[in-house]
Amino acid sequence: MVENEVSINGRFSMKINFNLKGIGGKKSQIWLTTTINKERVRAYTGLLIEPEFWIKTTRTQVGERASEDSALGRVQLNYNKGVNKGLKKILGYCHEYGIQVSQSHLMNNGLEHNAKNFSSFINGKIRGVEATIRKNPVDFINAYIERKSQMVNKDTLRKIVSGTIYNHRNALQRLQKFCEDKHIRLVWEVFNAQLEERFTAWMMSKNYTANTIASQYSIMKVWLSEAEIEGLITDKSFHRYTTKCHDVENIYLTEEDINKLYAIDFNDEVIKAQIDPRDNIETTRDLFVVACWTGLRFGDWKDLSEAEINNNTMVVHTHKTNTTVVIPLHPMVKAILAKYNGKLPKSVDKTHTLKQIRKCAELAGISEHISLSRVKGGQSVIKRGEKHQFIMNHTARRSFATNMYLRGVPAISIMAITGHTTEANFLKYIKVDKEQHARIVAQAFAQ
Repeated sequence: MVENEVSINGRFSMKINFNLKGIGGKKSQIWLTTTINKERVRAYTGLLIEPEFWIKTTRTQVGERASEDSALGRVQLNYNKGVNKGLKKILGYCHEYGIQVSQSHLMNNGLEHNAKNFSSFINGKIRGVEATIRKNPVDFINAYIERKSQMVNKDTLRKIVSGTIYNHRNALQRLQKFCEDKHIRLVWEVFNAQLEERFTAWMMSKNYTANTIASQYSIMKVWLSEAEIEGLITDKSFHRYTTKCHDVENIYLTEEDINKLYAIDFNDEVIKAQIDPRDNIETTRDLFVVACWTGLRFGDWKDLSEAEINNNTMVVHTHKTNTTVVIPLHPMVKAILAKYNGKLPKSVDKTHTLKQIRKCAELAGISEHISLSRVKGGQSVIKRGEKHQFIMNHTARRSFATNMYLRGVPAISIMAITGHTTEANFLKYIKVDKEQHARIVAQAFAQ
């Protein structure tokens, strides 16, 4: 419990209160308030809390604080305990101030108890090194990213995934490079209405895709919302930064393509001559084929050694969404499992996996000439090449969704395996052209 009375041996006494200040959004700022010689002093504690979790002083309970009711759930309870720990630390600073005031008669440069001195003392203690960080956007953002790496997602109760932290660091580096190129000093005033136009033009000149640009602003808005809460930025322009993503064309592998991949004979002398014997390329091929028949993200199929395998199903706890999916085993998956005595191996890292699977697809003769259209640098860019050149690690998941859709499996059943929660997002995975749609409808007419 947070006590709000500071008393030093009868020589010093001061009552401290903690009050909430609404700032829009779900959380409110917690402010320290006190009155010294009829002059009110207020200081922002740097702490935030949702009002529903805040307990005010009552006749029976002294000290405003965050609720520590275990019924709130582990994540919220730990957060609230952290808030109370912060409040106690600040009260400790008030106690330090009281000691200095009460002993001022023993010192040549004693501290007089007044509003100005207390405000200076407490703000200096609360801010400390943080005061410097708050003035510098780069330090502030780096500190936020560091905190984020330790945060827990309230929905999944898991730590923020490393990919998210990687994207935040990339976004900061991109912003710094823009400022460097344009000879702009990166201060809080940079984030105004003109920034989006100038930054977007710069990113387009560097041939960033439309989705990368949208992601940049989406991440920046997270930082700037934090800075707004802290009172570091008052220009509201950043709320209008465009974060809409654009659909992009991607390929999927047909069932015939997957069969070709699976049929590669790595003992064939011709095949051996085309691969590095140090690469574990056959394992990569096997895991990719498994992913094509399970719809798992790379983050889940890179290590399926912990998956629960039954005769006809695979039970996987997904990392990104913290959900458990039950996947029926395709005959090809069963054969691969048997090859590894029921326990699939780990994959190599993401970059090497992509390089190896593209090589496998080339060896398998997945060489159909295709064209893909993407928005890059503000223009529609047509890329042409052989199909294997456009394969990504995520192609396996997209292939599963599309092939099951073409087989007539209901979307809701496919989504139960892929983990999609909205049909709109699921349909983005379905790569079916107009002729395939026509055949699907024709088959329905024939029934």
